[in-house]
Formats: sequence, C-alpha cells, structure tokens
Amino acid sequence: MNKKRLLIAAIALLLPSLSPLPLASQGVTTATISAKVRDASGNPRSGVRVTAVHQPSGTVYQGRTRDDGRATLPGMRIGGPYTVTASAIGLASETQPNVFLTLGQTSDLQFVMRTTAVQIQEVTVTAAVGSEKILNSSRTGAATTVSREALATLPTITGKLESIVRLTPQFGGCSLGSGCTIAGQDGRMNNISVDGTAFNNSFGLGGQPGDRTNVAPISLSAVEQMQVDVAPYDVRQGNFVGANINTVTRSGTNRLQGSIGYSRRDQSLVGKKAGDLAFDPGVFKYKNLGGWLSGPIIPNRLFFFTSIEDESLTQPGTTWLANTGGQPTVGNTTRVLASDLDALSTYLKTNFSYDTGPYQGYNNQTPAHRFLGKLDFNLNDQNKFVLRYNRLISSADILESNSNSLGVNGNRRSNVNSLNFANSNYGALENIESTVGELNSTIGNGMANSLIIGYTRQNESRKPKGQFFPLVDIQEGVGGFTYTSFGFEPFTPNNLLFYNTLQFQDNFTKYTANHDFTFGVSVEKYHSENTFFPGSQSVYVYNSLADWYTDANGYLANPARTVSPVTLARFQVRYNNIP
Repeated sequence: MNKKRLLIAAIALLLPSLSPLPLASQGVTTATISAKVRDASGNPRSGVRVTAVHQPSGTVYQGRTRDDGRATLPGMRIGGPYTVTASAIGLASETQPNVFLTLGQTSDLQFVMRTTAVQIQEVTVTAAVGSEKILNSSRTGAATTVSREALATLPTITGKLESIVRLTPQFGGCSLGSGCTIAGQDGRMNNISVDGTAFNNSFGLGGQPGDRTNVAPISLSAVEQMQVDVAPYDVRQGNFVGANINTVTRSGTNRLQGSIGYSRRDQSLVGKKAGDLAFDPGVFKYKNLGGWLSGPIIPNRLFFFTSIEDESLTQPGTTWLANTGGQPTVGNTTRVLASDLDALSTYLKTNFSYDTGPYQGYNNQTPAHRFLGKLDFNLNDQNKFVLRYNRLISSADILESNSNSLGVNGNRRSNVNSLNFANSNYGALENIESTVGELNSTIGNGMANSLIIGYTRQNESRKPKGQFFPLVDIQEGVGGFTYTSFGFEPFTPNNLLFYNTLQFQDNFTKYTANHDFTFGVSVEKYHSENTFFPGSQSVYVYNSLADWYTDANGYLANPARTVSPVTLARFQVRYNNIP
C-alpha cells in the first residue's frame, strides 16, 4: 500500500483572530524571544542589539530591533537559563538573567534604555521569565507543558506517554491499542511528534508507538520537554483532531554529566488473596537498567547527548488453572480437566510429533532495548543544526486471538470455560528506527527559517511460538464454548508488517511591526508492506474431545481418507494465488 500526502501552506498570517491553514503532521521544537526596547521617554529604539546566551551551552542568539523597537530571536533552545542583554552605543546596556523558554512559546521581554554621556556602571535588571509565564502575545491556544524537572520527579511505572499526558486537563484516559483520549476524541486522532516530525503508529494496529508490545519507545530521561496542544492556532501544527503531543529530546551542554539507574519489581509486591480466596500471582519480574551521558565535543560549538536502556518483563502467560477433578469453577480454576489436557498433549506428541507446550504455569517475556543519540552543532550565530537518531527493539508474548472472524466461535483464549496450550500463542514485534535532522537559521534582521527532514521505519510483524500445525478448536458442552485449543495461532501465518515514513518540512517566517508572515511546505511519503494470510494452516472445529479422538484415530488408520462429517463440526483452509 502506497500513500502520498502533500499539503502546502502558501501564506498564513499568524493573527489571534485568524485560524491558520493546517499543515501535515508536524511539531515545534524551539522557542522564541520577542524583545521590546524603549528609551526613557517610552519611544521605541531601533538598531539596538539584543543578545541571548544559553548559559549551559554558551550558544548565542542575536538580533537587532526594527523601527518599532522590537527584536525577534527565533529557533532557540528550550529551557535555560538565558542571559539576555540589550546594548547600543550611547545607551546604558540592560541585562535580564535567568530567562527560561517554553516549547513553542514566545517570551516577551521589555527593556528601557537610558542615554549615558559618561562611563557608568552597567544597569542590571533581575527577572525570571519563561516556563511560569501563562500569557504572552503569541500564545496559540490551550496547552500543557511538562518541563525536564517535572519529568525527572513525577512517578511512573511504565515510563510511557500516558504517565505524563494525564497531566493535561482535557485528558480522558488511555487504553492499549487506542491511545490516549484527549478533548473527548479517540486516541488514534491525536498526532504524536518528536523533534518536529510525526512519530505515530501509522498503520493503526496501535494507538501510539510502543502499543504493540506495551513498552515506551523513548526513555523519559531523554526528553527535555513535552507539550500537549489542544486546538493550537499555529500554522505549523495540524493533521489531528484530539491533541498534538509534542516532544523535544534533550541536548548536551558544556558540562559533562550523566546518570545511571536500576529499578526492579517482582511477585513479592503482588497480592496473594482476592477477598477470602487465595491467589497465586505466579512469577513476575521486571528490571530496567539504563542511563544517559551528555557533554561538549567542542565547547560552545558541538554537543552530544546519548541515552540507553535495557528493560525486561517476565509475567505469567496465564493465571488460569486446570481443574484437577471435582473442583468448583471459582477464582482462577477453570472447568477444563488437567487429565484431559495431559492426555491430549501426550497423544499429539506421540502420534503427530507436535509439541503443544504447557497449558499453565508458563511465563511471557517482554524484552525492550532503547537507544537515543543526539548532536547539536552551532555552525555560527545565525545557524544551528541538530541531528537525532533513536531506536526501539522490542517483542512481547501474547495469548492467542479470541476473534471469530474465521467462522469459529472464538473464546479460545484461557478463561473459566477454556484453557489453551502455550504453543498456540504468538509473539509480536515492535522495532522502530527514526532519524531527524533540523537546521534553524536567522536571515538578516527579522527573518528566520526552519528546515526539518525525518525518516522513520517500523516493523510490527508477528512471530510464531510453536511449529506449523493445523489449528484445532475443541468445544465441549452446552453453549458452544471452546474447551481447549492447540496448533498454530490462526492469524499468525506469514503475518508481516513493515512501514516507513519520509518527511520534509520547511517554514520561513518574516517578522514585521504588526504581523508575522509564515510561508511553509510539508511533504510526507508513507509506504507499508503487509502480509496477512489467516487460516492458511487450516482450521478444524470439533464438538467434543471424543469427536476429535475418533477422527484422529481414523486418520491414523487411513491417512488417505477424508474427514468424517459426523465428527467434524467445521473445517476451513485459505489459499492465495497472488505470487
């Protein structure tokens, strides 16, 4: 399947009273300072140099005031602190330290400069401006911003997106496969962007990246700021209905620093009683070993940041238990007899060389490996370049599907009526690689350009748990409920899914006295390859375990004969003549 989406915004006037034209999925990665300079009489002063220095990295941003006394410094690193200085010949310089910038927002600074005819000491004005500032002249709608400090201290079990997104007032809950509901919209209607490029589960089998294996695709320790925008009036953001969940990863500074951490949990933290009923939680082990390192390669010019995590989760594949005979079907005890399953497994191994695997007491594994590397290069005072690469390698063991789309009643997954064998389950992959390059440039006085190119490829294929063998559902008793299942999971044969996204976007902005003009182009090319061949292993359904043995014994006696319509309730096999 091939899709090309080309959305071009020709000219958008960024006025509070006008809604901008929507672009393709993209996010904002930087912040802006708008400095207004006046003299002692309140008149605007032109030609004043405004210099902002990012103290941790020494990165310098400069601009000059226009005739209206305003200077705009776009494409700046988020966070801080910044020291911002306004200076001009014949005027006493003014400095505002401890300025912090918020993702996608413009911080308004005011300077009053006085004429000086003699050498006097520099006047310093102390202020804290930035992340706590709720109102500014260019705020583009309801948004919740989570800072690096909050990300480092907020409690989270999974480290996934929903742990942070729930802080926004419009949050309505998250579910695996559907994403996070925001502003009443289905989570799949959100757009997730990382460093300015879309980072979604584009094929739609999950609500967000990581949903296929239920792991976080990027470590929270590698995130600088996260912002949830609801209906932003910003031409650079679009292609979503619920919210734009915008993330910017961390960058290095002039200081060499890092962190390493280890966390774990196990079944000793899980309850062992449900009311008065005893409950065995089984084996449950989680561990996460990871860390990050950042610093300068060339002080004030070139910086690096890298993050790596190794995570593993072991948990019970099922907590349902076979009935040893005469037990009531309460708690996690099923109606399925252990003696039936033991005899069936032995029969299949002896006569068909098929290994069913265990039906209880087995564990599922979910390993995940995350890596992120980032370079920030100050080419000069006018051009800043960023290159980021991140990778997720993960897989998860999953119980076989309950779907009845093959004409089977379903309900084969372990429950009070049914207990399937482990080798009828399957594994799912979620491997993601993403590379993004960004160039932010200041052009002359009052013009800026942002160029972003990104490429993401994803692998969400399935992998089988056992050997290729027909799927057999055995029903037993009134209601047509499945009693047990064995064989190859019905939707896993040759189930492959690969897709990639190439993105290009460029935004040119001209700042004038009363308006900001943005000219932009955004191109996204999406390509996917999906093989889905359910039922190709053949599917058998029997009304009872006795019927299965009758048919199996008949086959062993005469392999050339056809199956008996008396014992076989349903049979299906699919073929595909497309090479």
